[in-house]
Order: sequence, then C-alpha cells, then structure tokens
Amino acid sequence: MVARWFSVGLLGFVVGAGAILLFDSNDTTRPVSFASAITPSESGHAGHSAPVVENGQVITGVKAQDIAAEDLPDQPLDQASRELLASQLVAARQAAARYPTVADVVDAGWKLAGGFSPLSGAHYVSGPAPLTGATGIDAGHPDTYIYDGTSPNAHIVGLMYNSMSVAAPEGFAGPNDHWHRHSNVCIRFSAGAIEVPFPADAEVTAKQCAGQGGRLMPITTWMVHAWVVPGWESPDGVFSHNHGNLRCADGTITTDKIGFCLGV
Repeated sequence: MVARWFSVGLLGFVVGAGAILLFDSNDTTRPVSFASAITPSESGHAGHSAPVVENGQVITGVKAQDIAAEDLPDQPLDQASRELLASQLVAARQAAARYPTVADVVDAGWKLAGGFSPLSGAHYVSGPAPLTGATGIDAGHPDTYIYDGTSPNAHIVGLMYNSMSVAAPEGFAGPNDHWHRHSNVCIRFSAGAIEVPFPADAEVTAKQCAGQGGRLMPITTWMVHAWVVPGWESPDGVFSHNHGNLRCADGTITTDKIGFCLGV
C-alpha cells in the first residue's frame, strides 16, 4: 500500500462550540482558515482510533478511521450521477487552469501550507474560501490548489475541497469521492508562511505545539483531493488521497521527519 503523507490543506479544526477564524499574524485582513463548530463526539466518530502504521509513519485519531473508507474500490454510477459528475469534473478542470504554476497562484495571493509532500504535493490555500456543505459541491471554486513542487515554475497537478459538515459530505456526484480528516495538526505562522513543526496524526500535545510557537488543531475539516489536471491523472483514481506519480525531486518518497521533501 502506498504511504499516506500529510500535506496541510485547509486549516480548519474542531475546537468545540463556535467557529474561530485563524489569521496570519503578518496579514490581519485575510483569514486563512475556518474552524468547525463540530466536536469529536458530534461527528459520529470517536476522537481516537487504533494506530495504523504505513511506511513507518504511525497514524492515530480520525485519520486512522478514515483510511478504511479511502481504500474502498469505486462503485458503478447510474447515468444521472455520471452526467452530473462529468460536468463537475469539467468545472474543476477549468478551475485548475486558472493558476498553471506556483508563480501564478502566489501572485493571486494564495499561501503555501507546509511544504511539498510526496504522493500529495504542495498545497496552496486562500481564505475566505467557499467550503463544501453537507450536500453538493461548487467544483469550480476549490479552496486549495496542489502543485508538483514549490518553485515558481512548479505545475498544477490537482485540487482539494474542504467541508465543515458533521459527517463526510455528499461532495461530488456518486459515492467514490472518499473524504478524510487529520488529527493533532500543529501549525504556526512565520514570515507569511504556514509551517508544520510536527507530523500530523501523531501523538502531539498542545504543550509540545505551543513550545514550537504553534497552535494545535485537534481535528481538521473533511477534505478530498481531485486529480483533474490532464497529464496528472492519478493511477488510483481521480479522488484518491495519494497520487503515486507525485515524487520528490530525486524520484523517491523519502522525506524529512515532518513528511516533506524537495519537489520541482
């Protein structure tokens, strides 16, 4: 099984009742993420799950639960669902074409979240962004653009969508867009960038995160990748969490202790 490496996308997280906006400390006018008003108990899932080990990475919490859903094979679609999905994927592909390179997306004000991770790419986020509700999706307006590296000439490879719904949202037409979440994500803002000092889905405490100048997100929002860029189709399907052809610059999936490596 291909390893699942975490790339920070939307920075929404569960903090109890009430939504919180997180702001970049260097930009008080642009919120970069939304927090969910959903608690772990309300989500229908326990806050913890038995650890899963993949390629040496120990994954705990809700991500370990969601892995099972991500591994389900695609199901056949009825004609109506197939036609709706086709139109949604066309809209998503058109959205991806807006920012062909990292230089384009950065010029438009989007920010790198974390770094480049093999199998999931480099995620650029912007806020406020339209979030997916419990039903349907605005495929033409993703809240994350994914690239094959972080250099100005790195190319668009896919998109990501996020939702604050209690259960996994309906999202794209049909049952094959398998949404996932992450637990224990520590983030910090530095010079306009979003950094991740610890691996996601690990046993990181709020005290450890604060010691690195960060804030701990117990649970992220729901998220799904969409590999809709021509030439960058995922061998595991358009909605696969991992993209087997997204590799580090040296052709491997070898990363640092956080899960990042040098991309394009």
